[in-house]
Amino acid sequence: MSVSIRHRPSVQPVVDTDDFDFLSLLSGPNCQRLLEGSKRAVYPAGALVARNGRPQPAFLIERGLARAFWTVPDGRQATIAILRPYELVGGAAIAGNAPWTFVQAITEATVTILDRDNVRALAEEEVEVAMAIATQLSRRVSDACRLVAIRSLGSIRERVAYDLLDRAGHSQAVIGRLEVTATQAQLADSIGSSREVLSRALAQLRSTGTVETAPGVVRILKPQQLAAIVSAFVI
Repeated sequence: MSVSIRHRPSVQPVVDTDDFDFLSLLSGPNCQRLLEGSKRAVYPAGALVARNGRPQPAFLIERGLARAFWTVPDGRQATIAILRPYELVGGAAIAGNAPWTFVQAITEATVTILDRDNVRALAEEEVEVAMAIATQLSRRVSDACRLVAIRSLGSIRERVAYDLLDRAGHSQAVIGRLEVTATQAQLADSIGSSREVLSRALAQLRSTGTVETAPGVVRILKPQQLAAIVSAFVI
């Protein structure tokens, strides 16, 4: 069954802003062809949308926030992308050379799962579709570079936001809550700062209702706000 998503007027491709909209890069007819054979699915917060060992899906995020991450056998994880509404996820899967990654819903997420074979055939026929996928992949590379740069060059606020999202995403998969279990000294060491500086950064996040804290615990109340801080980092 095909899913109909309201098409938004075409705009010039922009890959370094938060309001990137994959479907806006396509004409109305190509939007409809892209969605042929697609289906809509809703994933609760913490659920895995894609996982290692299974065919990597290609999908559009309609609503919600997700993260792509890698993991190693001892359980450690590294977030490699924060995924936002209107993005295409799985462009590399369409191209046929997808890396093995996991995608986890941070908040409840509604996605449109695309028919990869249909989209691949359409991209081979329509330059506009191929260029839209290339634009999305370019954005993904930019996002990956941003996360790497934040860890070493970001402000304290940006590094704290990334570190909390990364840790909380792992915790959510284990205990079902966006919660970081760590002392302020441990968080300070993780971002290469002092406990006093980390404490001030957490106080600012508390003042906006983004997090709440208790001894040894940071609870994430507004993950979208942390994601916005991370994505605002300019490289």
